[in-house]
Amino acid sequence: MQNKYKLLVSDIDGTLTPGNDVISAEDLKTLRNLQKAGIKLALCTGRTARGCRAVLEQLPEEGFHIFFDGALVCNSSLTEIIYSRSIDKQRLAEIRNLANLDNLTLELFSPTGYFVERDNSLAAAHSELMGFGYNVADFNSLCMYESIIMGSLVIPTSEQNEFRAVLVEFGEKKGLRFSWSMHPARRDIRFVNIIMDDVSKGRALKTLCVYLGISLDNVAAIADGANDVSLLETAGFAIAMEDSPDELKVVADEITSGVKYNGFAQAIQEFLL
Repeated sequence: MQNKYKLLVSDIDGTLTPGNDVISAEDLKTLRNLQKAGIKLALCTGRTARGCRAVLEQLPEEGFHIFFDGALVCNSSLTEIIYSRSIDKQRLAEIRNLANLDNLTLELFSPTGYFVERDNSLAAAHSELMGFGYNVADFNSLCMYESIIMGSLVIPTSEQNEFRAVLVEFGEKKGLRFSWSMHPARRDIRFVNIIMDDVSKGRALKTLCVYLGISLDNVAAIADGANDVSLLETAGFAIAMEDSPDELKVVADEITSGVKYNGFAQAIQEFLL
């Protein structure tokens, strides 16, 4: 019998890997079985495209993937972009003014570039965690010629509370979405990613499916985070990891085990293959 599903969309951290960029042997075997069954794989993550290089290199084949929480859809080698949602120049200027007024470290990301205005220890720490280097650039000229799809504020953890309310209010007024994150290796700093508020993983999935000529009914998705709600709502079949927040579980069709128990492989073997 021909498999109903033509595309599997998977989150990375907490779903396909435990956060260390290493796909388990069991999950790698499952990915190869997906390939044999003719089911394409698309990663869907809040990470930057270049920050996924270690994971992409482990996949059995080239494909198209969703990065920056849905602001970019492109192929594994980052040579073919089918969708990007940039931040307009006026909003970029306002983000820069906000960072300068509060003396915050601001980083800017294009689909393949990572830029800072000056060398500093916080940017160096973020660069090390992502696994690729930054370029020092004049933001005045950079914002004129480069397509910037995400900004990131690097804030010391000790100062996060004083900025939370300010950033929420700023984002709501300017049509921007601010999302906070941290890395277990650097609990002393927080990262505040900034994208346009109409960006979502679900919208990016629709764009990818049109490009691939695949109906959403023939798409399965698996994820674990609050930022994955639109993804699971959009896919024809939705799977949430066991340790997902309730807001994700309520939109899922099935629940699988946690990442440390190879819940990804369990779900794919049970529901797709």
